Amino acid sequence: MAKAKTAKAAKSEAKKSPAAKLPAIKVVKPTKEFVQNGKPFVMIMAGGSGTRLWPMSRVHRPKQLINITGRKTLIEEAVDRAKLLTTPDRIYIGTNKDLAQKIQKIVKLDKKQYLLEPAARNTAPIIAYFTAYLKAHGADDASGVVILAADHHIEPAEKWAETVKLGLARAGERIWCIGVKPTRAEIGYGYIESGIEIAPRMSAISSFREKPDYQTANHYLTTERHFWNAGMFIFSLGRMREDFRIYQPEMLKLADQSTQSAASLEKTFPKMQNISIDYAIMEKTKKVGLIQADFSWDDVGSFDALARINPADEHGNHVISGKVISHRAKGNIVRTPFTIALLGLENCVLIEDNGVLLIAKREALSDIKELREKAAKELH
Repeated sequence: MAKAKTAKAAKSEAKKSPAAKLPAIKVVKPTKEFVQNGKPFVMIMAGGSGTRLWPMSRVHRPKQLINITGRKTLIEEAVDRAKLLTTPDRIYIGTNKDLAQKIQKIVKLDKKQYLLEPAARNTAPIIAYFTAYLKAHGADDASGVVILAADHHIEPAEKWAETVKLGLARAGERIWCIGVKPTRAEIGYGYIESGIEIAPRMSAISSFREKPDYQTANHYLTTERHFWNAGMFIFSLGRMREDFRIYQPEMLKLADQSTQSAASLEKTFPKMQNISIDYAIMEKTKKVGLIQADFSWDDVGSFDALARINPADEHGNHVISGKVISHRAKGNIVRTPFTIALLGLENCVLIEDNGVLLIAKREALSDIKELREKAAKELH
């Protein structure tokens, strides 16, 4: 039989853990805002950069701050959708300090509803921190929680809200993902394979597959069980924290300690592993489920997404803004403040933003990151 650890050995081992050095988390008495009342807490993750949409999207103005449809910015659309689920005081935005200042100019939420990451750490740490923040402020384990991305285009929003509410009704059972039936062999998305049916449009998950090759993605089009992973998650606070406790206990400890003060957040958050929620939790837990979407969805990750979102005109061109005169020209994506005359031009993009004009063949857009790196630093 192994000998029990001596007090000295246990103390020495505790010193190795960065979380062990910090004081225990103090749970405050819940205020009205955090009392369980059937309204979920929503966090919109808004820390990405969207370099594939350069020059529209840049470091100082990532794609969530861009007007894609001619109506509102993507972050405004995300907040509007969240308001279909809950009240504004329960909507939070996870981002960094610089972006928060820009978002606050267009999204009118209280500053305390911005969860500021001291360092970029992918999606698992900010989600862990959000659950810790809610717990520290007295939110009940039964509270529904919804995690969204700031750069999605979804229509119609009402259908989306109905789908999310299916998950909220069973939020204590599983962490629910939303799956979108694929319409093309997309190698840039993650996929979910559905398992045993639980209820209409709801099933267990058999497996996850990150960004498959073209042949595999093309095969997924022929099955009835593979879906795009839309990157949205629905769960109860207790359900997610239990999975973090099992699969990422150190991250959960650090997240809990991060809520103690601004200084604790600055010190502790960067110590968390840089990992996505997909790898940290979703691919490990058995308590996971799929809800099939009945709405259109796009993550607006490239200029081709603009063509999908903005239907072609009578001449076959996708005009987001500007006036286009064309003859024997089709398949072009145009976003400029000018009048553009197109003659014999096919399958190109013409994108103008703040004095930078991008002209490219659509099949060459996979190299746009390399082109961006050649631009002057202030244009990044």
